Amino acid sequence: MTRERILMAAKDYLEKESIESLSLRKIASLSGVSPPTVYAHFATMDDLVAAFFQWLKPRLGLDKPLPSLAELPTMPQRLFPLYDQYGALLRNLMNQPSWDRQRYADRDNRLGGWIAGIGVAFPDLTPTQLRRGALAIASFWSPTYWLWLMDTCRFAPEEAQAVASWGVRALIEALKADPSGLDRLPVSPTVAETSGTHRGKP
Repeated sequence: MTRERILMAAKDYLEKESIESLSLRKIASLSGVSPPTVYAHFATMDDLVAAFFQWLKPRLGLDKPLPSLAELPTMPQRLFPLYDQYGALLRNLMNQPSWDRQRYADRDNRLGGWIAGIGVAFPDLTPTQLRRGALAIASFWSPTYWLWLMDTCRFAPEEAQAVASWGVRALIEALKADPSGLDRLPVSPTVAETSGTHRGKP
């Protein structure tokens, strides 16, 4: 319960302030516990940020396996309301160096799972086609795309969900119809490709 209390205090702070301005001593004061208690749970700020990332991930629905291919266009409807709920927090966290380090550290697990999940429906794609196609599809339900639709495009929440769902459907149909164009670009291997998480032809 003490750990949860500290993480909730971090959430309240980070909805209004930059993560780069947070310190362990400050979070101790905000959560009403002593600094040694905070240090017992989180030895460094990186440890706290890593724990907070893992705490937030399921609350954003990003820890769940993908639904079937037919249901993939519903991903924006499933996830965007969660992003809306944590909107102030996401806006403050995104593009902050310490937060981006956690996103990058989790990238292979998150994106590799999406590639593998979509690959079940497309067993005949080459690894390059699958990686590029799957990640293009998955980008339409990411927090980054949600933020772009909401803040740059100024869509209403229902509009953002509809536009993103349309994009997912369009890319799935394109992948079914002719994925050959995905092979025409230079291949730059990623960890997701080299970690064995892709499916398809060798």
